[in-house]
Amino acid sequence: MTVPRINRWISCLCCLIFAAVATAQTPAKNNKLEKIDAALTDILQEAQGAGFAVAVVEKDKVIFSKGFGCRDMTRKLPVTEHTRFAIGSCTKAFTSTLLGDLRKEGKVDFDKPATTYLPALDFSDSYLNTQVTLRDMMCHRTGFSRYDLAWYLFETDSRDSLLKRIHYMKPNAPLRARWQYNNFMFMVQGMVVERLTGQSWEQNIASRVFQPLGMSESSIGTIALTAEEERSHGYEFSREKGINEMKYHPIVAMGPAGAINSTVTDMSKWLITWIHGGKYNGKEIIPADYVKEAISSQMVIPGGEPDTKTPYIQFANYGLGWMLLSYRGHYRVEHGGNIDGFTALTTFYPTDSIGIVVLSNQNNSAIPTKVTNLITDRLLGIAAATSPKAKPGKKDEDPAPHRDSASRAHPATHPVAAFAGVFKNDAYGNFDISVKRDSLFATFPDVTWYLNQEDYNIYSPYDAADTAIDVKYKSNMRVQFLMNNSGDIDRLSFAYDPSGDPVIFERVPQQVVLSAASLAPFVGAYKMASMPIQIKLSDKQVLTMIVPGQPVYTLEAIDGSTFRIQGLKEYKVKFIRDDKDKVVALTSIQPIGSFRAEKE
Repeated sequence: MTVPRINRWISCLCCLIFAAVATAQTPAKNNKLEKIDAALTDILQEAQGAGFAVAVVEKDKVIFSKGFGCRDMTRKLPVTEHTRFAIGSCTKAFTSTLLGDLRKEGKVDFDKPATTYLPALDFSDSYLNTQVTLRDMMCHRTGFSRYDLAWYLFETDSRDSLLKRIHYMKPNAPLRARWQYNNFMFMVQGMVVERLTGQSWEQNIASRVFQPLGMSESSIGTIALTAEEERSHGYEFSREKGINEMKYHPIVAMGPAGAINSTVTDMSKWLITWIHGGKYNGKEIIPADYVKEAISSQMVIPGGEPDTKTPYIQFANYGLGWMLLSYRGHYRVEHGGNIDGFTALTTFYPTDSIGIVVLSNQNNSAIPTKVTNLITDRLLGIAAATSPKAKPGKKDEDPAPHRDSASRAHPATHPVAAFAGVFKNDAYGNFDISVKRDSLFATFPDVTWYLNQEDYNIYSPYDAADTAIDVKYKSNMRVQFLMNNSGDIDRLSFAYDPSGDPVIFERVPQQVVLSAASLAPFVGAYKMASMPIQIKLSDKQVLTMIVPGQPVYTLEAIDGSTFRIQGLKEYKVKFIRDDKDKVVALTSIQPIGSFRAEKE
């Protein structure tokens, strides 16, 4: 599961990685993988990773299974083939497999509208309710970009709550016109499974996959991972701060898209099943027709042509929960996973009957791909092109741009307090921006950001939990505050999704309640030129404004003397007092100007 994130900058001294192996089972020998340990250790060192585990299967045998480096760098605990890792989006193939199982039972048709099975699903465009199928969701061709912040920052344990947010999401491409990765659509698949079976997605994964395959070392969610004795901690690497530990990111409602934890020992059983057309130990676990369909091309992924970085790729497509490509002429099926502190890659070659799983505890890491390619080349007898070794950290460093904060040219347009408030987007949720010691902080359910001003009203976010923040290092995310025609900060923009437009959050009007006694001095008759204006106190103890020929307006207090006009954005009324604190006039503030009315 690839997600957006804010870089953490906690400085720590970490031990150099070391190879550690513990085998409870004896893998079948394969001479092609002899003396490969040193090369795998080199990959770990070059990437400045904490650790990883790898298992290799050939037909129905595990031929290699080892751990390298640390699962806990503080206590120097080694990774073994029984170490639990979060596997992120490698979960997706499990979720779609459940639908394959239900199709065999005659309970679902991939090519019928998804609303057939989940009526609560409601797109903003009613046409999509009758057209978007489960197959569209299974191969990422619904026309929706990622919208990942909607679940990643605005967390909830309720799938129903996340489902409702889909109504407010807007497609940025026609249906089936473009491949666009979307985690929400895999959550929907999980909800369809729940509705058709009467059991939770988690229960279905356990009963239909884990138990039949004997995947006793697998679990779901960060609570379960935390409870495991041999769990891996998650880490990230940056050139500035080295290796830092990251806290687990809870995935509950979005579980069907990426919440499984596993070991390479268990994942090797999953690979053997796919290599054998859905059978494990001679028993069909995954329907054979579904296996064939899932690893067949359903949607083209742009950028599948070879280039200087990947000269060995000839195409890139997506099946059902699996990515498909040609690796040096061999048909390759794989899916990666990335969630805070972990990167995984599950790969198999159907026609070569080999599979490789690599689970690492480094965030957004190239380690799994490098390890997979190295082992593939050995097993297939391919003389891979070599390149000079990278210096530590060069290959896996965060590619976020560096900018010197000294280059900031302009101050913000408003005092810092003017940016504080609650901001809302129905597809995401609400969050609060507050001022602490003249600095802005954005608070979400699981994280608080410190917002560092860059230029004008553009801010760069940092994890406020970090004890040391290097403002020279910018994340790839920006927050920009926007003004209305009256010059008030009324919106902000998140720029984070490379395939989608910036996300606009509207400022929620501040609610100020004034007593009837406080409102009484404003009541009376006013005149603007020759136009009379009446301010009255309603039975509900709120002010109303009456202008001839216009509807009655309700005034909502912003502070002790300023009111917004309900239903009219950017229209306000400000009452004026003299030096004796007597209300003598009002000013009607409008986008086209301000107009004074004297009290009679």
